[in-house]
Amino acid sequence: MKRKKVTFAWVVSSLERRGGGERFVLEGTNALRKLGHDAFVVCERRGEDASFDGEYDLSTVICTSRSHELGISYLKTVYRKFIGIFNLYGALRAIKPEIVICQSEYDAIRVFLISRFLKFKYYVFVFGQMYQFSTDVSRYSSVFRKHLEVIVASRPGYQETVVLPPPRLGFRANIVNEVISFLKFRALNRSARIFTLSSQVSWEVGLLYNREAEVCRAAFNQSFLDRSRIQQALTIGSPVRFISVCRLIRKKRVDLTISAFSKSTIAATLTIVGAGSEEPHLRTLASGSQRASDIRFLGSVSDDVLKAELEASDCFISMDIGDYDISVVEAMGKGLRVIVASDFDMTDFGNDFTGVVSVEPDPAKLASAMEGVFEIPPPSASNLPILERLTWQYLAETLSAD
Repeated sequence: MKRKKVTFAWVVSSLERRGGGERFVLEGTNALRKLGHDAFVVCERRGEDASFDGEYDLSTVICTSRSHELGISYLKTVYRKFIGIFNLYGALRAIKPEIVICQSEYDAIRVFLISRFLKFKYYVFVFGQMYQFSTDVSRYSSVFRKHLEVIVASRPGYQETVVLPPPRLGFRANIVNEVISFLKFRALNRSARIFTLSSQVSWEVGLLYNREAEVCRAAFNQSFLDRSRIQQALTIGSPVRFISVCRLIRKKRVDLTISAFSKSTIAATLTIVGAGSEEPHLRTLASGSQRASDIRFLGSVSDDVLKAELEASDCFISMDIGDYDISVVEAMGKGLRVIVASDFDMTDFGNDFTGVVSVEPDPAKLASAMEGVFEIPPPSASNLPILERLTWQYLAETLSAD
């Protein structure tokens, strides 16, 4: 049966850096095109770093604005977002999409308002930003406040990013926050489909928006899967090679990983891949460690170098405050053993998935897990059916389905 061709527009605020969110939108649109659809990316800000050293062609990305100020106030940010709706309207009017995909709840507000005039369907991906990032204040509004304590108690990382009791906002900021929160609720409530990356955030969406959300995620192409290594259950080398791959920002808690590695006594090395605002602090922390000679920073690397580093490593570590992380799943796809923070939602991987240990985000507990790495059951063939549903191709098929 011939597939109906659909025009998609994927809307994001920023496409400036190399990271999981950027890869998600670029691979997602590429996979939709390979299915025969038209797929466009529309963003407010674009930077060449998001091309991943030329792997992705950004020349077709529609950028509606090139100016951006860092560190501006909440009210000024809201104003900039509001003004930007006119440029976004023009871009979508030119594309004439049948389906628009949003990658944040805030972008969903603007897409919702525009859809009243241009008459397209829109889908929303909820990445858990409301609780995983300390800067999001809409969780304190009267619209969402009643679920705050229950959701914060459900994940240890939320207790680091959410202030309780809620902070006091200024009068104008509070009024604007209430309006924005109401529009977020209305935008998601009216969307044709809502997607999340885990059952955890799907549960949160049910509480906050009174809507059912589909778990839909991806991390790699089908060719990326190292089926041979996963099926062979390779032994761990000596010294053990631990690796961490992420943007070096506070949310990723790489300082916790360094502290735990410094406490451990296992013969091992720790490789840290990534760049970000926390890098100077993390390098200082590592240089002061008694195991400084065993810790190395590679900075931002190409996909080929990253692939080689993963293939040469034994165990991947992530202490991210997040329900899902592409880099974690990439490590699973390469057959590494994985140690993740208990914030990472393993529910959808099932009880038969092997090679993963979940620990509380505590240096002593992580150090203990590192020393027990030889006791972690290796990845096995039972992992493959789950991993094969985490490809960009499977994501595109899901988005294309009615």
